[in-house]
Amino acid sequence: MHFAAGIALCRAVGCVVTGVDGAPVGPACRGLVAAADAGTHALLLSLIREGRPR
Repeated sequence: MHFAAGIALCRAVGCVVTGVDGAPVGPACRGLVAAADAGTHALLLSLIREGRPR
């Protein structure tokens, strides 16, 4: 994964990191990640699921 260092850095400072579908980041990931504090992460994923533009 070419973004492994960025994921490690985000996790080190306490961010939640997943694919945009909420699944763990890994080989099957579509290459997109969401990273934030837990509350913002949950909100971001809910907005993505609803398809609301922001």
